[in-house]
Amino acid sequence: MRPRDLPEMLADLPDRLAQFLPRGGIASLTDGIQFMSLFRWARLSLLVGAVVGLAAAGVFWVLEWGESLLIERLEIFPVVDTAGLGKRVLSSGGTLQSVLLLLSPALGGLVAGLVIWRFAPETAGTGVDQVLDAYHNRRGRMRSRVPIVKMVATLFTLGSGGSAGREGPMAQIGAGFGSYLATRLGLGARERRLLLLAGAAGGISALFRAPLGAALWALEILYRRDFESEGLFPCLVSSVTAYSVFTTIYEQGSLFHVSEDYHFAPLQLVFYAIMAVACAPMGVLWVKLEVGSNVRVWQRLPIPIWLKPAIGGLLLGAMCVVLPWVFSTGYGWMQDALRPVDDPARHLPVGYAGFAMLLGLALAKMVATSLTVSSGGSGGAFAPTLFIGGFIGGAFGLLFHELAPSVVPQPGAFVLVGMGAFYAGVARTPIATIILISELFGSYDLLVPLMFSEMITMLLLSRFSLYTNQVEDAHHSPAHAGKFTVDVLTDLRVDDHYSKGHAVETIPDHMTLQTFLERVSATAQPAFVVHDNKGALVGIVSLANVRSVVAEDDFLSFMLVTDAMWPFRSLTPSDDLRAALEAFLDTGYDRLPVVDPAHPNEVLGMISQQQIFVAYNAELLRRRIQREGDTLSMTALPGLPPSAQGETPAPTPPPKQR
Repeated sequence: MRPRDLPEMLADLPDRLAQFLPRGGIASLTDGIQFMSLFRWARLSLLVGAVVGLAAAGVFWVLEWGESLLIERLEIFPVVDTAGLGKRVLSSGGTLQSVLLLLSPALGGLVAGLVIWRFAPETAGTGVDQVLDAYHNRRGRMRSRVPIVKMVATLFTLGSGGSAGREGPMAQIGAGFGSYLATRLGLGARERRLLLLAGAAGGISALFRAPLGAALWALEILYRRDFESEGLFPCLVSSVTAYSVFTTIYEQGSLFHVSEDYHFAPLQLVFYAIMAVACAPMGVLWVKLEVGSNVRVWQRLPIPIWLKPAIGGLLLGAMCVVLPWVFSTGYGWMQDALRPVDDPARHLPVGYAGFAMLLGLALAKMVATSLTVSSGGSGGAFAPTLFIGGFIGGAFGLLFHELAPSVVPQPGAFVLVGMGAFYAGVARTPIATIILISELFGSYDLLVPLMFSEMITMLLLSRFSLYTNQVEDAHHSPAHAGKFTVDVLTDLRVDDHYSKGHAVETIPDHMTLQTFLERVSATAQPAFVVHDNKGALVGIVSLANVRSVVAEDDFLSFMLVTDAMWPFRSLTPSDDLRAALEAFLDTGYDRLPVVDPAHPNEVLGMISQQQIFVAYNAELLRRRIQREGDTLSMTALPGLPPSAQGETPAPTPPPKQR
């Protein structure tokens, strides 16, 4: 049998089985089973998972090598090895070591900022929000360069000691490959979105070594109150494949090591509830600091975009000289917090001093991660959130152990439950987090308190989310707009709603950006269509394009319009608004030119997304008024008029005179 014959054999399988089964009996069980669809999705998901698993192994190796070079070979500060879980900073060394500790995150941030600014600005940040944006608003499209740029920027950010995680960037890297594969194969928007999710699941699965939790996370992270069940099969297959590839190269097992079995007693639920309630205000602070500092602080700073991660890294370095515990990912310190209070290998303090220190380090980690990620660096918020939640839980575990040692004999259990409760509350992923935490620690001993604590944080933090592109549910996602809205756009034409004669002037692609800005200021026209030297329309350029590629005015004089323009996409007057909306979703543009189909290089005007939304709402209102008017005319009388039954009404006699 040749491999290429396998799809045809699977397609014929129901008919072959039916020949050996009674007619109308067991044979009916094979009717409607989509063997071809199963084989197709298994093949695509296996490919995505295998590639993402290899990429995760490469990222893991490079980051471990970078941390080893920075921490051990350069001897910046003493460390304790934690068996592949990252390095724990114990204390800074002499003056030279402090200077290196101060400058290392800044240099890494500078290189990462330059790479991001020059090649792919969308790779800045955690990576998860960019995946959500691609799924909801961009039909699953991500630029093919995103995985490579994200990988390089993350290596410099984290390899130099940035306070962030590996998992968010790895989710974007995996999602980028899934989107790239779907685009190269010519798949539709639905398939591209599902492969994007499969890639994200594979990335999380490999680095966290949590195949089931990662698959559920990719489906649950999209919404605050919903679940993308349609992607379950590709996410599971990709997740298992990536995990298998990664653990073939590295060892199997959980990411963290639990040295003892945790014992649960119902009376402990009171203490878990107190801890969960305490997580709520900390969660609000974390969300506002991580999300708000980017908008209120970093975006307003009048400095080049590529320099901001370096400034954030410099501030982080200064912070790490005083508080070295917040350096890098912090996995080692999370492992140390899990150790029993009487373990001689434990470095974190215990008792009331441990309560105060762990709580303080949770707050410090918020600031450190904000300096790394919100400034424009490339790093995830997943691991820092676990660090913060674990240290909040660990702090209260030490406090309760001092107050009631017989009820809380194992304060390390609160570290595990705190991680899950805190992340579930701020990420809105309760089911996935339960499985993820259990897989991370290789233990289901604390399933009940984990569920109980998550329930509390989910309720208290229902108005907050760490991810700004997370939508409420599938009804609010443009990815499912066609399933939940009345499609009236197919009855409307572009010709009736676009701005005729607007933005019909085109500009040459060899025009400098300085000249372009002068043209914009003179005409107050926000966007222009670009033509080449032969008069053919080749692109669209706007002020937003220029701002995205140029941060300094010095570059405007020698950079050309062709360096900033987007690929050309147009509509015709005869197109319906449904096709126009799909064009907007496919490209991400806010305006599109309308051209004459008989003369494709002649621009007739412009249409914007806002005009489509106005037309859509106006048509819905018109239909509702018409429908309500018909209903009122039929219910104005106690009974239906004869005309409503298809009969001609009898003439009404005039009223009698008195």
